[in-house]
Amino acid sequence: MDVYEPLKNKPAILMLVFRIAITLLVLYEILMQPHLSTEAQAAYIAGILLIQLNDYFRIRLYLFFRNNRMLYFGSMAASIAGIGLYMVQFDSLATDVYFVFPVIEMFLYSSKIQPGLLAFHMAVFLYTLIQLKADVTHSLFAYLAMLLLAYLFRSNSLQKKKGEALNIELSEANAKLKEITIAQERTRIAQELHDSIGHGLVSLKMHLEYAGNVADVNPQKTKEVITKALAISQASIDDLRKAVAVLKSSALNERMELQKSLNQMINSIQVKGRLAFTFDFDDAVEVATPDIKHAIYSTVREAVTNGLKHGKARTFYIEIKKCRSIIQVVVHNDGEACNHLQKSHGIRGIEERIYSLEGTVQFSSDHDRSFAVTAEIPYVAAKELV
Repeated sequence: MDVYEPLKNKPAILMLVFRIAITLLVLYEILMQPHLSTEAQAAYIAGILLIQLNDYFRIRLYLFFRNNRMLYFGSMAASIAGIGLYMVQFDSLATDVYFVFPVIEMFLYSSKIQPGLLAFHMAVFLYTLIQLKADVTHSLFAYLAMLLLAYLFRSNSLQKKKGEALNIELSEANAKLKEITIAQERTRIAQELHDSIGHGLVSLKMHLEYAGNVADVNPQKTKEVITKALAISQASIDDLRKAVAVLKSSALNERMELQKSLNQMINSIQVKGRLAFTFDFDDAVEVATPDIKHAIYSTVREAVTNGLKHGKARTFYIEIKKCRSIIQVVVHNDGEACNHLQKSHGIRGIEERIYSLEGTVQFSSDHDRSFAVTAEIPYVAAKELV
């Protein structure tokens, strides 16, 4: 049995005040009975006060009574029977009203209506009707109307509580969804910045290292390499701006020329005599949707960057072609083998992009040298170019 926490809101406090007022009226009626002796009046006063205290502590100490089912039933039955006796003895409006309080408690304070207590309340009510020789039909109709009113009030209260609980759940769900959305957006921003800046930094590092090695031997070549490094830094700034633009609106990627962008990427990282690229591109891929082209570009760039940074590769083979309804992307290098792949931020970024397009990606390596990234993406043509 579960009981709602009472006396913590305005309606419950008002009900307590009303109960006290009715109790005072009953006490007044007891005192106004001339046929009762002083001892009898004192006994009746003590009885109504005991009933009031019984009701108050049962409601106030609801946790205790909730864990002692029989004690709760005994307390309720005592109040119902006691008020029934006062109804028979005094037959007043105040006692009739007080008899309603147990029903209010059963319907409003308890989470479940107790059929046994309700049946006992009805039995006591019928007993009082018989003892007072009242109009059974009229009184029973009024009693049933009172029960119906209490039930409707209970249903409305429960629906309100369910609505409030649902609103709380929705608020919590919205807060969690907002947190998840923010986390996803942060991840996307981190991935964009990693892809756009990481490649440029690797290129700068290679060119500056080369310039440092030939500075004393060939100042003219050093100057050329530094000039190219400056161009790479400017390109990195441009890539960063593009990444920020991508975060603001994906529509800016719709005019992307994939083959041209990849050639620019290869040219930016190329160092004379040190790297060799073989680039095979299928023109049909250029008609793919912007999301697919952006994913391909990021995959190739990250694969090349990882090959330079981790594999010390010097030769790259890049193939992008359309085979029926699939776009195949292969980036192979002659760098150091990787028998136990530890997925870095960039590798996870490749997987997330390919998987988001319902594609597949594999990472493979020979026992001695070379490393390859192979991806397959379902081909979807851009609507405006179909």
